[in-house]
Amino acid sequence: MEYYVSVALIAVSAILSCFIGLPMFKIIQLSGYRARGVVAWWKGSAYDVIVRYSALMLFSFISMIVFVGCFSAFEYVRYCAAAMYVLLAVVFIVSAGKSGSNSVRPTGRAVRMIAVDMLLTLVLGAGVAWACRYSVYCQTLTAALAVFAPLVAIVANAITAPFEKLNNKKYVKRAKAKLKERSPIVIGITGSFGKTTAKNLLKAMLESKYTVLSTPGNYNTPMGICKTVNGAPLDEQVFIAEMGARYKGDIKELCDIVSPTFGIITAVGDMHIETMGSRDGVADTKFELGAALPQNGLLVLNGYNADCRKLGERETECVIETTGDVGAKTYVGYENLKINGSGTCFTLVIGENKYDVTCKLLGGHIAETVCACARLALELGIDRADIVKAAENAPQVEHRLQIVPSVDPSVTVIDDAYNSNPVGAKNALDVLACFDCKKVVITPGFVELGGIEKECNTRLGGQIAAVCDYAFLIGSRAADIKKGAVKAGMNEGVITVCASRNEAVAALKDITGARVILFENDLPDNIV
Repeated sequence: MEYYVSVALIAVSAILSCFIGLPMFKIIQLSGYRARGVVAWWKGSAYDVIVRYSALMLFSFISMIVFVGCFSAFEYVRYCAAAMYVLLAVVFIVSAGKSGSNSVRPTGRAVRMIAVDMLLTLVLGAGVAWACRYSVYCQTLTAALAVFAPLVAIVANAITAPFEKLNNKKYVKRAKAKLKERSPIVIGITGSFGKTTAKNLLKAMLESKYTVLSTPGNYNTPMGICKTVNGAPLDEQVFIAEMGARYKGDIKELCDIVSPTFGIITAVGDMHIETMGSRDGVADTKFELGAALPQNGLLVLNGYNADCRKLGERETECVIETTGDVGAKTYVGYENLKINGSGTCFTLVIGENKYDVTCKLLGGHIAETVCACARLALELGIDRADIVKAAENAPQVEHRLQIVPSVDPSVTVIDDAYNSNPVGAKNALDVLACFDCKKVVITPGFVELGGIEKECNTRLGGQIAAVCDYAFLIGSRAADIKKGAVKAGMNEGVITVCASRNEAVAALKDITGARVILFENDLPDNIV
């Protein structure tokens, strides 16, 4: 009887080990179910996750072996030894839950992966139970389940990957067939930044003449786009697909699904250099959109972004037009740019005509984005007055230089927490500089910039020093940002290094009076 109770406790321990692995599942999700993304996270965190799991195993092992060694004559020693691991595992799980590390999105793929993980862990637990037939000390092998949790999670992902690939093909096939049947005008939008803003602006412009469907939120992956197409009646005349990419070939894969006729590339920057290899690698990936457009198609490039402008020199079947290019068939550009706390003002130039525009959207890049969208809207027959009206009425985009209401009238909050890049951060700081009060920035800096990441974060520190009165720097890149800020003349006393965003927000209470707070970037859990 004692043995079977011990087996039951080991089974409970195995199930708890699955829950211990939940933070790993979250990272796997955030990495697009790619093992290399998980390995990059391990490296980026200096293998802290392995250390934590190993510490749990070691502490459990020492506790159990000491207990068994001292009380081996005790009749129920097996129960108590396993119970020790159970207790420590529960503490680990609760702690991870409070930090949000366990918040895996319960998608079908995640559920299937966790089910396979549980099966594998139970098999490992069965091995421990079998070993316990021969020695009471084998009970301590239960602790090994903890250190195996990250590896078992990766194996479970690898086992389910072929099935998931086949399952995804089903959704892709359905989406492609639906698009072919309904034949809407398909527009693809990609770029290192500004995709969502461009999508929203273009949709507003086109709605004066067409019915328009666009991918919601950040549905810019193959399954996100397929979900949008398959879940809608698709009676609309135009479909706008936002296209995201972290690896070479990602944009081509999306174009193969939706077959766009028109496209916009908003920018080529340093985002995802770590995964694409170089700035040229980023440019090549973005231009996969242009390469996919047909002969009667049009690709609009943001000519105010130098690397994006260079894409116009490449050979492709479709027509390429660049904003700000006076030699273009339909010249579209801007002048007289002014930014203040309530919006962005500029003069939109279309051919020989000029139109004063006041956008609620913040940032110098807004004028560039309006120009790109305006050029494509003109191609699709939108009246110029409707283009201006749509630009002026476009609402702020969530987490992208968004003014957030505050209960304290002396505080203005600018939420620019969705991703960050050197150009976007400079735009955000330029907006911050427009306010006449104490200026505060909270940021973890830039990520996934490969070999230039340290340099860019140091430069960011210098830009912060030129604008901000206070800086709260978060995480492992804080030292580089602080170094740049101090070198640029910022007093170390107004720079606070924090372990987390919550810690930074808590420290804000020490700042009083009228103030504006910029949240620049908010790293996902797979980046530390």
